[in-house]
Amino acid sequence: MDGDAWGSLGGLALMLRAMKKDVKAINDAPVPDMLHFTWHTDIIQPDLDVKAFNPDLIIALDSSDTGRLGESYITWKEVFDEKHLCVIDHHVSNPGYGNTNIIDPHASSVCELITIITEYLWYEEFVSPQAATLLYTGLQTDSNMYFNTNTRSSTLRAWALLLDLWADFRLPISELYKKRSKNQMKVWQYALSHVTYHYNDTVCSVVLDRASLSDLWLDESELSGCFKWFISEILINIEGVKVAFLLYPLETWENKISTRSQEWYDVASICEIFWGGGHKQAAWFQSEESAAVIEKMLLWETEKILS
Repeated sequence: MDGDAWGSLGGLALMLRAMKKDVKAINDAPVPDMLHFTWHTDIIQPDLDVKAFNPDLIIALDSSDTGRLGESYITWKEVFDEKHLCVIDHHVSNPGYGNTNIIDPHASSVCELITIITEYLWYEEFVSPQAATLLYTGLQTDSNMYFNTNTRSSTLRAWALLLDLWADFRLPISELYKKRSKNQMKVWQYALSHVTYHYNDTVCSVVLDRASLSDLWLDESELSGCFKWFISEILINIEGVKVAFLLYPLETWENKISTRSQEWYDVASICEIFWGGGHKQAAWFQSEESAAVIEKMLLWETEKILS
């Protein structure tokens, strides 16, 4: 989970509990270490017996399709199909798979949408400072500090409302944007030594396979956290670069590919070819193909959007 997925899940769960609702939160994986500066990270129950819980309503957050719901959906598909499913999302690739769909591809984040809904329903009294901070974390991270083009006037109005509700706006900035671990700096230094430029230096890539990463002596489970912000802070900001992509291995013997682009280039359309998704300027996918094959295919597709 990223900041928006956890912020929306944790923030909404706390709000519903304040309304005296019986709420359970599920996700395949626990809250990642980098987000443990927030509260109630134990709220997630990956092993919840959803059928026994027998919910009246299921709310899916920040999931562009049923595939993004992971094993929870596969295991409890019968329950998902039987119950009313409300989908709150902001991915342009979302086909509208719920019974009720609140999907706004122009929104910066799902946390922005939940904040807007909260204000519209006059539910501010149910938003504790902790819930407000969780929602603020997703708002801030998915807009990349209000720099991405998905930032709009309603994003900043949501920001103001959450501050009025006592969100600790300094906390996510300090923990996610300012702080760097020694392992993270080691990974960034290593990755920078593997930057490659293509198409007259308008595309840059970092492609790391298991063999190359063995030099770092890091567990693969640490890599996602160490690579956080690397592509959005470093690669896409190199002078002249219009499209950037980062590839590294996951524990599951898959490769993760993150892409970023400058304003006029749609990398989501590329990732959708590989059954991924995301936003026009920030998208991703996973693949079991070799790093070399993926790189070749990515460069082929990237050339098309540059022309």
